[in-house]
Amino acid sequence: MIYEDICTKKEYEVKGEKKTTWLKCGTLRTTDDGKRFIEINLLPSIPFYVFEKKQKKEQTTGEAWLNED
Repeated sequence: MIYEDICTKKEYEVKGEKKTTWLKCGTLRTTDDGKRFIEINLLPSIPFYVFEKKQKKEQTTGEAWLNED
């Protein structure tokens, strides 16, 4: 399994110097068979699955909410 950090960037200033810190907010996991899902630290017990974006005509009923722009 491959683990990747999901982060957000926070920029701030100290004594006139711009600084950046990265805050880890979750993990993207890729299984050995290529399936991917994310875990958000704020909601640690709820996995969020990652799918390739499908063209609208390929969507099945109930999947429209997955690919809205």
